[in-house]
Amino acid sequence: MKKTLIIALTLLAVGLLSIGVNAGPSGEIFVYSASGPEITGPIIELFNKTYPDIKVVKIHAGTPELFSRIRAEKGNPAADVMFGGDPLLYDREADLFEAFVHPERENFATLDPNNIWNPFTIFVQPLIVNTNLVKPEDYPETVLEVLENGPKWKANGGIALAAPNTSSTGWTIVSGIATAHGWDFIEKLMPYVSVTNGSDAMFNAVKDGELPIGWINEDLGYQWGSAGIGVKLIYPSDVVTIQMDAYGLVKNGPNPKLAKIFLEFLGTKEVHEVASQIVKRRSVRNDVEPPGGLPELEGLNLYYASEPRDVVTDRFNAIIDRGK
Repeated sequence: MKKTLIIALTLLAVGLLSIGVNAGPSGEIFVYSASGPEITGPIIELFNKTYPDIKVVKIHAGTPELFSRIRAEKGNPAADVMFGGDPLLYDREADLFEAFVHPERENFATLDPNNIWNPFTIFVQPLIVNTNLVKPEDYPETVLEVLENGPKWKANGGIALAAPNTSSTGWTIVSGIATAHGWDFIEKLMPYVSVTNGSDAMFNAVKDGELPIGWINEDLGYQWGSAGIGVKLIYPSDVVTIQMDAYGLVKNGPNPKLAKIFLEFLGTKEVHEVASQIVKRRSVRNDVEPPGGLPELEGLNLYYASEPRDVVTDRFNAIIDRGK
């Protein structure tokens, strides 16, 4: 009897030890992201396989709205992680984030010296045309030609362009084009523009045939084209705007330990290979090959957002007001 009891207790101890060893981190994290499911879906799916006991709750909205929400929630943050958005936004709102030093940062092509943000991917905004509305002979080769054919686009609804106050992509496009061609060019373009509330609306307006032409993040446009949707990407020879997105740890978020696991995961080579080969975004990791099917950056005439968002928004809105 005594021997049997000892064996039973031993087996119980081994079982408990096994449970302790096998148990991984568990709980949930709240991730704010302006990126659509075509970007976050494959990454969160991989995270779920790696950490099956951590639930990722994603809250999707425009980048400006999400940063404003984090600001409003500063006293009692609801988010653990901000995933996406230009590094300049993190710099400007640095008091909302806690520094996070990624253990693989030596593999990143660029770094934040204050570690408020970590870089994720690089992507550009070519033109997109709906091939059911625009004939190949009418495809513009430059942004200048977009303006020259303004009346033609307007007759079919106009040029899709996201308002810079609701879209980081819209901010980048307007600022980049204004840097290349001047704000006078933007003012001349605006009578032919259909302003959308956010970048998703800009993208979908062309895809769905509501508008003939606009701008798009190349990864999404490539995915749509590969799926047989009637769209075509055009990289203008005079101006192609470019963005880098980042991610950060919300200060005093509800689940900081799990959030750091997610942030560390986002910077791994495995995730960046998914971002490159499946999502079709250009990784900031030096050891990850660029996605196939996209042009080399070196052959493009690239422009970043060169002015602060509030400056671009004010000038853009002033042009709209003058046109009323």
